[in-house]
Amino acid sequence: MELHAIVQRMKKTYDAARTKEIILDAAEEMFAEHGYSATRVDAIASLAGYNKSLIYQYFGDKLGLYTGVIKRADQLGNTVFESLAGDSLADETTTSDPSKFRRLLGDVIRSSYQFLLDHPRYLKIYLWEAAEEWKIWKSISYSPDDIIVFSRLAESAKKNGLIRKDIEPIMMPILLMNLVIPFVQTYRRLSEMMPDEIQSQIPLEQFKEQLVHIVVYGLMEPSLL
Repeated sequence: MELHAIVQRMKKTYDAARTKEIILDAAEEMFAEHGYSATRVDAIASLAGYNKSLIYQYFGDKLGLYTGVIKRADQLGNTVFESLAGDSLADETTTSDPSKFRRLLGDVIRSSYQFLLDHPRYLKIYLWEAAEEWKIWKSISYSPDDIIVFSRLAESAKKNGLIRKDIEPIMMPILLMNLVIPFVQTYRRLSEMMPDEIQSQIPLEQFKEQLVHIVVYGLMEPSLL
């Protein structure tokens, strides 16, 4: 009897987790297509195939559901980034060794670019937020700490002479977190506008690597390159 109760509790926990993921998937799709303001919980419930009351039970309200979408996106992005550049972040010499610092910058750009290609809904949500002057983002209960992490790395790198003397350290997290987005959008636009023979001159991987060069050569002390 005790074993049966444990199995039932485990099944219930699993079902709840799966249900939440389905609801978050539906919410993510709706927020990406319509933005926060125009999205209705009724529409999310219909797309997810669950009763609206269940959404309120799990997430509280629309803002809580939106927070869940943002939190999941940030955690997924962190997982992707750490799998690629986690060793660099853990290495204390990264901000004092030019080659390691250069590799870190490249890893951040490549992982961010690929993440946005693989998850276009997150890019749309980000652009909706920017269009609405971040008013919803500022009100959610979850705050990604990326800018804090990269600000600290930049301060250390500047102290060790890796960042150009005429560049303020805060420019590093701003570039790393925001420069990729217009490049992703621009490449898609170019792919739609340009003839095939011109597109083939700048394949995606080369386009991505040129963005890496722009960041590295823009931030790092020229004598170290």
